[in-house]
Amino acid sequence: MIKLLMLGDSLVEWGNWPKHLPDVFVINRGLAGEMTEELAARLVDEMEDCPDPDAVLVQSGTNNLLMGYMFVPAIFSTMMQRMRLFYPEVPLILCSLMPMPAVPSHEIEQINRELHQVADSINECTFLDLVQPFHEQCLPITHPGFLADQVHLSTRGYQVWGRSIALCLDQLFPDRG
Repeated sequence: MIKLLMLGDSLVEWGNWPKHLPDVFVINRGLAGEMTEELAARLVDEMEDCPDPDAVLVQSGTNNLLMGYMFVPAIFSTMMQRMRLFYPEVPLILCSLMPMPAVPSHEIEQINRELHQVADSINECTFLDLVQPFHEQCLPITHPGFLADQVHLSTRGYQVWGRSIALCLDQLFPDRG
């Protein structure tokens, strides 16, 4: 079973990962309300607490965007470089921001382009684009991906994210089945 360290905000914290990733041992280190710079501040402690994951997934930036704080891709670049130094052989997964209805799509697209560039600049770092799966598999009326607050994920949203993570892990670990 793959050991996946998941770092992020409430979207990570509130996930029912045993249900959505049943073949993965998830170390859930999400903190509701956390901004990216706060994740960066606790990153070393998190890595020291989990010295041997098989993969690390990062999902952050939602709260920065919602609070109107400047989104700084340099924070992600520094975090991912720090993770690469601490975990030289461990695959890193950097998630895109999800297409939240509460935020204009052009803002999410711009940030995701920058996150993709960060992932491309780090060895063995995969950018996990969640926009396309959400657009394809979540329908606003019958299968909404988000709760009424237009930020937090519905059960359907977690199903889509879980499947996307599982597919990514299948590519990174083809012999895991």
